Amino acid sequence: MKKIIIDTDCGIDDAIAIIMALQTKDIKVIGISTVNGNVSIEKATRNVLRLLHFMGREEIPVYKGASAPLIQKLIRAEGVHGEDGLGNVSLPLGSKMEESVSAPQGLKDLLIKEDNIDIITLGPLTNLAITFNLFPEVKKKVKSIVAMGGAIERGNVTKFAEFNFFADPESAQYLLNLDIPFLIVPWDPIVKIPFSKKEVNEIAAGKGRLGNLFLELAATPIRFVHKFYGLEKLTLPDPIAMAAYLYPEVIKGKIIAGLEMELNYTTMRGMSVLKEGERLEIVTEIDRDLFRNILEKSLKSKKIS
Repeated sequence: MKKIIIDTDCGIDDAIAIIMALQTKDIKVIGISTVNGNVSIEKATRNVLRLLHFMGREEIPVYKGASAPLIQKLIRAEGVHGEDGLGNVSLPLGSKMEESVSAPQGLKDLLIKEDNIDIITLGPLTNLAITFNLFPEVKKKVKSIVAMGGAIERGNVTKFAEFNFFADPESAQYLLNLDIPFLIVPWDPIVKIPFSKKEVNEIAAGKGRLGNLFLELAATPIRFVHKFYGLEKLTLPDPIAMAAYLYPEVIKGKIIAGLEMELNYTTMRGMSVLKEGERLEIVTEIDRDLFRNILEKSLKSKKIS
């Protein structure tokens, strides 16, 4: 049984990625921490609580984390994710509330109690940078970090930068400097495998409540892409990163290298610069058909009907 912590700025693709983890056999989500990013920390936390209520998994502790990046000016992505971060889909809150301690303290407590924990990050890396700075002794309890973030040749928030790392590049650099095994799924291989609106409908078909939720969630980013690019396409960055962890065979190509964030205040700020190194695994290609199969399997699981 693999034990994981998910750190998320819970928007639409984050929610789908969390569903994938919850629906995967032999994966135990021991905690979820929230971070400012796609939406405010309040909305991100509320979204996780709403999703766990829908999934019947309210036993999982939720820790509210950083409300802003360390230095970077706030940016948000409501255009992609909707005003509430989940495309204004009707997901009610249950009785569950976030834990009384903040994410850094909550992450420390989880890591002290457990061994061999993998941390999956779906948003800016602010929480992890603060946690490992405040409590460096817990770094040794982390087996690996898997991050959706960075852009080697093509960004999505600027020509050079991807949203998650751009939203707090100082925290990204802090994490990149640590001696923890690190798998990075950057924007480049993700943008190469979008799904058409027709495929999205096919993926959701016959999947019950989860299929309907997936279809409702996908509608807002599809509208966004159509408005700005004239295409009815959906990219799924966080689910692809989650799949890369859950099913490593979905990775068709990767390189071993180093990475350094551009931190100067120029048009290249937030760029991920490849450099020589032997610690980081950086994904370069994803098996599209296998990923689709994994996604469909997650949505049709009998755990939610």
